[in-house]
Order: sequence, then structure tokens, then C-alpha cells
Amino acid sequence: MTKLRRPADTLGDCMWLPRFIDKCRLHHAGALPADFQAPFCSPFGIDGIFLQHFALTKDEMLAAVGAAADDAAVAAWLASRGTFTAEKIAAWNALAPQIGKPGFPGEKGFAWARRHLYAACTDPRVDSGFTAIAWDEGFLDEIAPRAPAADDRAAQPQ
Repeated sequence: MTKLRRPADTLGDCMWLPRFIDKCRLHHAGALPADFQAPFCSPFGIDGIFLQHFALTKDEMLAAVGAAADDAAVAAWLASRGTFTAEKIAAWNALAPQIGKPGFPGEKGFAWARRHLYAACTDPRVDSGFTAIAWDEGFLDEIAPRAPAADDRAAQPQ
């Protein structure tokens, strides 16, 4: 499995952007893993919701990443666009970890992913796209620690 940066990693203060850049680079290299192909830039997934939020197209993002020498150049290109403002970034950072939860964008796409991509997952902490990725890539306990069992809470000193 290709190691991508985590969903909450930031570039230009923007969550998801480093991971999205990783995916674009893999796409350009013809190395995007098969299980990433269908959701890549899908309007129902995090990539597509990111593109829509910042008024970007898949082709624009792929071209920018392809032409950029490094992450900083991608961030500079985005900053030059009128839709990549501090306010839009803050709104995205508040929204992104909620994507897939009931009442948030991506709810239907996440329900599909739970049935088809994460069918083996029974962990109740997996309630969004970010937590599903964390479960799948093995770092869920770092971002959503398990609550102590009732017996553990009773044994803790007060």
C-alpha cells in the first residue's frame, strides 16, 4: 500500500491538501492504487467535495500538481486563486473531518464506502471519511482513542 499523508495534515493551513497532492502525483505516475481509482476526485468523496468547496476542477488540480516543482508551488498556485482564502480554508478545515457524517456532505458516499470498502469495520468510532481512512491505515487510536470500558471507569480513583 502506498503511504499517503494523513487527512488532517496541512499545507497552507489546509487539511487534506497534502494527501490530495500525493494522490494527484500518484495519478500522474500511473501508480494510484486500484482501490483509490473510483473515489479519486469523485463528487461524492472527499476529493470532490474539496474541489467543489474551493471552486476547482479535477483537470485544474491535476495540471497544477503536474506543473509544480513541489508542495509549496501547489500552495502558491492555490493562494493566487480568489477561492483559496483564509476564510474558505477555515470553513473547509471545520467541514472536512465531518464529511460523511449524517447531515454533512458526503453522507451517501460514505454510506456506500462503509458497505463496499469498509465492510469489515465494526468500530463505532468510524463515522466519517477521516475516521474511515484512519481505521483503514491503522492510526484510528491516535485520532479517536477508545473510551475506557465501564469496568475500567469504575476502577479509576476519583
